Amino acid sequence: MILIMVLWLVLGLMIYSVDPILVKDIIVPGLYLPFWLIFFPAGWLTLALLFGNTKRAFIITVGLIAIMILRIYDLGNVLNIILVAGITIAIDRSQFN
Repeated sequence: MILIMVLWLVLGLMIYSVDPILVKDIIVPGLYLPFWLIFFPAGWLTLALLFGNTKRAFIITVGLIAIMILRIYDLGNVLNIILVAGITIAIDRSQFN
């Protein structure tokens, strides 16, 4: 629980105090990799705590990150969001049924 709060605090401070241009082109051009490296464990641990299932939390977190990355590259229209959500739900249902 403390780790989750620390990760969300670090993510919030990064959003508030770091200029996006500084983290935009680290390793992969235009991807904001440090943000995703903090957001993934924060989101995954939070959802794992809420759902009580780490596999489901992982699948949903990857789906959320895929949607947000599509938004970065201006591909985040309604159709792509529905497709990513559908793929996420299909993977989730195939893993737990």
